[in-house]
Amino acid sequence: MKTLPTQKRALEKRKALIQAARVSFAECGYENTTAKTIAEAAGVATGTFYQNFENKDDLLRVIAQQKRDEIYQAVPGLSTQTVETEEQSRGGYSTEALFRQVLEIVYDYHESEAELHQVMEQRRFIDKDLDEILLRSENVMEEKVLAYVKAHNTSNPEAVAYNLFAMAEGLVHRHVFGKPNSSKEDTLELGAKMLACYFECDQH
Repeated sequence: MKTLPTQKRALEKRKALIQAARVSFAECGYENTTAKTIAEAAGVATGTFYQNFENKDDLLRVIAQQKRDEIYQAVPGLSTQTVETEEQSRGGYSTEALFRQVLEIVYDYHESEAELHQVMEQRRFIDKDLDEILLRSENVMEEKVLAYVKAHNTSNPEAVAYNLFAMAEGLVHRHVFGKPNSSKEDTLELGAKMLACYFECDQH
């Protein structure tokens, strides 16, 4: 990955290339996106592309890092503190509320530029560096779930957290990339209930 430029104009050109690539990967797919088409869409010379990126895979990794940063920004707002509900008059953690938050963050992450995300999911099996970036995005969410599970002294917390997050991500993938027969709201609500039930059953 090449060094970031320091001059304002050069940074603006780099930003334009990244934005053009996000659109091109999403609308045209990986194979039909080239350094030349990205540069043309950004209004810069192809040489400027190569001043900033090694190739289109390098640029796709930069985009993945940007999306990873979006997850990092969202996670601090994910609360594992006590959430009181009418059904929980005794207080304590609301498992359902936690997983609703997890599902919303994961859903928004995938729904935003869904076609672009599909390109990255396809390329991660070929590009190990891209896969590592995407794994870090997933791990930050899984670690939040793990912290919650550990707080409840659950047996084998790593396995429980892994399976819960895998179920959450699988549900989101099916709804965003498939042909859903339910609304986003209904999917998130029911998904949170199902994940909470899985967690609570593990307690017994």
